Order: sequence, then structure tokens, then C-alpha cells
Amino acid sequence: MPRTALSFINGLASVVILLAMAAGCDRAPEDKVGQPALRVTRVEVIHPERHTVRRSVGEPGELQAFETATIHARIPGYVKSWTANIGTHVKKGQVIAELSVPELEADVQQKKAAIDQAIARRRLAGAAVKVAEANVEAARANLTEVQAGIKRAEADLVRWQAEFRRVEQLFKDRAQTGSLVDETRNKLHSAEATRDEVTAQVTSAEVAVIQARAALEQAHSDVGASAAAIEVAQAEARHAEALLGFARIEAPFDGIIIQRNVDTGDLTQPGADRPPLYVIARSDIVTIWVAIPEVFAPAVNPGDRAEVKLQAIPGRIIQGKVTRISWALDPKVRTLRAEIDIPNPDAKLQPGLYANAIIIAEEHPDVMTLPVTSILSEQGKDYCVAVVEGKAVRRPVRIGLSDGTRTEVVSGINEGEAVIRANAASLADGQVVEVIEPPLPAPAPAGKRGGTA
Repeated sequence: MPRTALSFINGLASVVILLAMAAGCDRAPEDKVGQPALRVTRVEVIHPERHTVRRSVGEPGELQAFETATIHARIPGYVKSWTANIGTHVKKGQVIAELSVPELEADVQQKKAAIDQAIARRRLAGAAVKVAEANVEAARANLTEVQAGIKRAEADLVRWQAEFRRVEQLFKDRAQTGSLVDETRNKLHSAEATRDEVTAQVTSAEVAVIQARAALEQAHSDVGASAAAIEVAQAEARHAEALLGFARIEAPFDGIIIQRNVDTGDLTQPGADRPPLYVIARSDIVTIWVAIPEVFAPAVNPGDRAEVKLQAIPGRIIQGKVTRISWALDPKVRTLRAEIDIPNPDAKLQPGLYANAIIIAEEHPDVMTLPVTSILSEQGKDYCVAVVEGKAVRRPVRIGLSDGTRTEVVSGINEGEAVIRANAASLADGQVVEVIEPPLPAPAPAGKRGGTA
């Protein structure tokens, strides 16, 4: 056989042997009875660790003053003076501007004079009451006197009536003369006239008493009317003084002037549609409000701890609490308004600063946890996969709070057990596995240090 053909046959045989060896490498090794062995899956494991688990929501916002007031003129007038500029710290009730309104000053003086006049009328009415009371007493005394006179007149009339009857009988018996009868008759007529006169005087005295009493009642009414007139005059004076008080522009609370639109000599006009004279912001408390998404809204309540980070002050975390919530969600965007009040005694926190608020709705400190990738759910039950003697074993667990990275494990696993970190859903219960160590973290480059954002 030629050397070339022999070389070709030897090379072909070598290729066939190599192909056969390659095909044998893809098959699992056989055991002693000739059956293929189970494929071993390599898995990475971790151990349960204790951590603090929080359920929180972070949303952007900006700082706002707890109170901001726009100060408008209540009355028209000319600015006489102003004492506060932007950035000025003011106290509640401090006069920051004053208006000139001479017509109101004159009106106040007029109303005060009206009070004095009403008080004088009240004194006159009181004196008239005393006079009327004296007149009533005098009329009563006169009536008593006249009533006593009528008794005398009636007694005298009775006497002369009896005397006339006696004299008349004697005349009939011819024991007396006719002249005595006429004289007695005249005296009887005189007694009757006196009685009638006294009766008329009693009637007149009674009328005088009634008139005196009416005058007394009128005097009392005048006293009441004059007292009411005093109250009316005082109310009008207070109204005029209140209007004049608006000439003094005062700070409604402790704060800082953040806007001034007033100069000496300006004519002010009342009305909220006009530019404000001042804008004042309260400085001792600032507020940040955040819009809580619907899925987190039921978990956020007043009193929940909050952490506020300011973009302008990196590295500073301000601790606070949720002060109030709107309770109802905004139907347009489905968010809940939550407000966080932050004390600001040194006025370092300025309204308008951009901030990010993290509201910690729930927190479980120092609890057993696993990464969320280690927890599997199936048919409403939770479990993890532990490695026991080289095999994957499913462990039912009861989980608690989760922060999206780690999940609290209430029961079902012990702290020292090895748990598959991830991708355990494809493993069958009892499947043989090979544990591999997790990769070590890469060392930090020289000259750089780690830190938190």
C-alpha cells in the first residue's frame, strides 16, 4: 500500500476516535448498575440575618412656611411711614407701616363728643325723674287733704239737713218764725255747695295724681332712651376707632418679611385684588407636604416617623413626624396629601428649598430576614429552599414586613441554616445540589472611600 494512502487511513481513524470521545463527554456518567447518575445543580446559598425592616415611601416636595400672610390695606389712605423691609424679623402686633387718614381721626372725635352729649342727656333725664317723683308725692298729699275736706263737708251737710228738718217742724208747729227757716235753708244749701265743691276738688286731685304718675313714667322712659343713646354713641365711636386702627399695619404673627410693595406717600386702596403691602412668612415652623401614592395611602398615618433630605444641604437628614393627612385622596391623581411640620427656631430652613421626604410607615427592628429573591410563593403559601445534606429542601415560612430588598421571616427557618439565594423555584424537593460560595465584594480602588449618597 502506498505511504500516502496509509497516512490517510491513520488520520481518518484518529478523527473517528476523537468524535467518539467527544460524544461520550456529553452523557452523564453511569453508576455500577449501568444507570445514568442525577445531574448536580450548583447553587449559591446565604444564611438568615437580623436586620431592621422598614416599609417606607419617598416622595419629592419643597419646604413651605407654616403660615404665609398677604397684608392688604383695609381702608384708603396715604402711607405715612413704613418700618420693615424684606428679611426683617417681626413680632406679632409689631407696627410695620402707618397710614394717614385725617377724616377718620375727625370722625372719631365727633363720635366721642356724641358720647359726652348722650351722657349729659342721661343726667338731665335722671333729674327729671326726681322732679316727677316729687310731683307725684305732692299730688298724692293734695289728694289726701282734699279727701279729708270732703268728709268735713259731708258731716256739715248732714248737720244742716237735720237742723233744717227740726226748724221746719217747729215752724209747722208755729214754734219758730219763717225767717229762721229761711236762714236754716240757706245754710243747708251752702253746705251742699261746699260738699259739691270739695267733691270736684277730689276729682281734680285724683287727675293730678294720674298726671304726675304719667310724667314719672315718661321721665323713666327718657332715662332708658338716654342710656340707649349712650350705648349707640359708644358703639359708633368704637366702630370709628376700629376703622382708624386699620391705619396701623401690624404683623399678624412672628415671622419674616418676604415681600414689600409699599413706599411713603403711596395711596392705598382696600381689596384683595390689589397688590399686597407686605407678604409675611412664619419662620419658626416649616412644612413639607408630599403626595402619597394610592398603594401606600392606607399605611400612612399621623405620627409616622419621617426623614427629610434637602438638596441644598447634602448629608443632612432632618428627623420629623407626619403631622396631618388629608384622609381623602385627590380623585384626579389618586394621591393622599401628607404634611410634615419641622421646627425651625433658628430660621435656617428656608421656604422653597427642594426636599425629599421618606415616610416610615412601619418598622420592625432586629428581625430575622432573607433576601426577597429567596422567598417563593405558590398557591397562597410562602416558602424558601434550604440546603440539607446536599439536597434542596422546601421549607414553609411565615413572612412579615418587606422593604423590597429583604423580607422578615417570622417562623419556618433558623438563623444558621443555608438558604438558596435565588432561582430556587426550578429545584425539586430533594434534588441534589452543590453549594458554591458567593463571590467576595470587589475591593475599593485605592484612594477612594465608600459612603452613602
